[in-house]
Amino acid sequence: MPKTNLCRREVPHAQLGRLLAGAATVQGADAERIGRAIGKCGKTARERIRHPGDLTVSELTRLAKDLEIPIDELRAAIRY
Repeated sequence: MPKTNLCRREVPHAQLGRLLAGAATVQGADAERIGRAIGKCGKTARERIRHPGDLTVSELTRLAKDLEIPIDELRAAIRY
């Protein structure tokens, strides 16, 4: 008999990932621009957006500043 998962669990840092991806889309930022903002290459930037839990605090603050994300929204998206 196949198993089913009836309860949807929130993936850690999913809300932060949605906030960053949405802000990047609104700003028209591609992976290269995000990479320049955090000081990494485009490939690494794509991985960091895909897995926002891997972002360092300094990368997150530089990215939020570049994408013009208000600090209140950023704080609300971070769950711990």
